[in-house]
Amino acid sequence: MNYFNFHGRGRRKEFWAFWLCFILVQLALVGLGILVNLAINGFGINAGKSSIGFLPAGIFTLAFGWSWIALVVRRLHDIGLSGWLVLICFIPAIGGVAVLVLGLVPSQGRENQWGPVPAGVRV
Repeated sequence: MNYFNFHGRGRRKEFWAFWLCFILVQLALVGLGILVNLAINGFGINAGKSSIGFLPAGIFTLAFGWSWIALVVRRLHDIGLSGWLVLICFIPAIGGVAVLVLGLVPSQGRENQWGPVPAGVRV
């Protein structure tokens, strides 16, 4: 896999497969964190006061943050844009919309300055 590769192109299938796996693992870790927090506090009324259970979810997010940036840069290359536009994704008001749009725009059907058309892309 191209976890730390900022060169080349990344097609939509790779983009959405990463997001699906990332979200599923993140949901599982958050659910586990909730259970751990409840168990630490004895499943009582004050069960929401601990946040140590969310530590694995936070570590997972930080560990895969660099991979996410690399994937978005390759996706930008695939649609013919500069990888520096990944910085738009960090603007709080429009970042989520930008990620969604990047995932929906079709690949360029020809070779561009970042490489040939990825395998599996239909023109």
